[in-house]
Amino acid sequence: MKIADRHEFRIPYMVGVYLAANAIPDLYLLTDGPDCLFFKAEFVHGAQDLHSTLLDVTGRHRVAHTLADINNVVLDREEQISALAARLAAEPDAGMVLVTAMPMASITGTQYDRIARDLSARTGKLIAEVPARSLQGDWLDGYGQVLAAVARTLPLEGAGSGNPESVAVVGPLVDRTEADRLADVREIRRILQDGLGLDVCSIWPSNSTVAELGDVARAGTVISLPYGARAARILARRLGARLVNAALPFGPAGTADFVRTVATALGRLDRAEDFLKAESLEWGDSFKRAAASLESMKFIVAADPWLAEGLVRMLQDAGVSIAAAQSTSFDPKPVCGLPTLAEVEDGVDVDMLIVPTRGIDVALRLGRPFYEFGFTSYGTHAFFDAPTLGWPGAVNVMSGIVSAGTLFSTIAGSRTWNLKRLAGSYQVVPDH
Repeated sequence: MKIADRHEFRIPYMVGVYLAANAIPDLYLLTDGPDCLFFKAEFVHGAQDLHSTLLDVTGRHRVAHTLADINNVVLDREEQISALAARLAAEPDAGMVLVTAMPMASITGTQYDRIARDLSARTGKLIAEVPARSLQGDWLDGYGQVLAAVARTLPLEGAGSGNPESVAVVGPLVDRTEADRLADVREIRRILQDGLGLDVCSIWPSNSTVAELGDVARAGTVISLPYGARAARILARRLGARLVNAALPFGPAGTADFVRTVATALGRLDRAEDFLKAESLEWGDSFKRAAASLESMKFIVAADPWLAEGLVRMLQDAGVSIAAAQSTSFDPKPVCGLPTLAEVEDGVDVDMLIVPTRGIDVALRLGRPFYEFGFTSYGTHAFFDAPTLGWPGAVNVMSGIVSAGTLFSTIAGSRTWNLKRLAGSYQVVPDH
């Protein structure tokens, strides 16, 4: 039996919508749909992100729903939807309200975009629609669509400095507001400011408010990272700015690609090479020492498409072989030409798995060590700076992988906690 025959890595569209809303602290979201939507927030609040503000103990949540069901969904509910959105817009700290829907509600033809426009005109608040595409996309699409909605709605007409050295970065994955992702935001800023001497006016998202995201108006160059490509295109067009599509700066190779792509576009290649050389001198020995502990090991990797590619390249640079790599997207595509889990038998011989929370049961079924990484990571949290991007992030991630491997190696001979024995008795629990 193949590993993937009994496992589901994909994550729904609305979870991505909630993730992006979580990363913009004054963005409110109204979804036309049933009350089960409330529990989608629990994928993020208190699970992925212990600092999340999506839900509030007093009941003033940043996410709300209309309680649409099979009985009332066919009725004209525009007045109710508009009234609920107006209540969210009236919240003192609401910088923007987004309106979206579940398929069961959207198929009735409700014009959410018109409701948003009319209400925005009446209230003077920023209100916009997020397309209802739960059946066409996954969490990565939902995340990108929220950023695109914000990019379309912010008042930027007449903006744009025209100065190419004033840059905005659009599309890091801020899947929580804990210290690891905030450190990633700072690492992107450090690379561009200290490394290339650029003025970083905005990073989307970055746990910044809607007004702070408006600083993008100063950008003459928009640097697009994979998770926000649609929003980056919208902003570049609206600002008349140069658009630079860059790789995720994950791992030594990904960091070098990111730096050289930006530097080439802005005529700073000499400075880029000096920076990369300095980074390698500062962090390279630590990376090599970690890599030496993993040499000749065989791994399985599962992560979102761009993170998976970065992980594979980083591990291969460390002398590690990869048995399979799985992307957690709606339509999983091969990662670096490697087999997916759908092509790998249950009994595959590997030393370790690097997987999100949903992949831990695969490791347990195989009786192999694992390192929890990526979205979701319900069992791993950060309360101090722990970047995953750039050279410092590469060393930090490698350190985590080595530490996890060392821990499992230490307990491998335990009579009471033996992974191989656990694998023999492991039963898959259906994922509801």
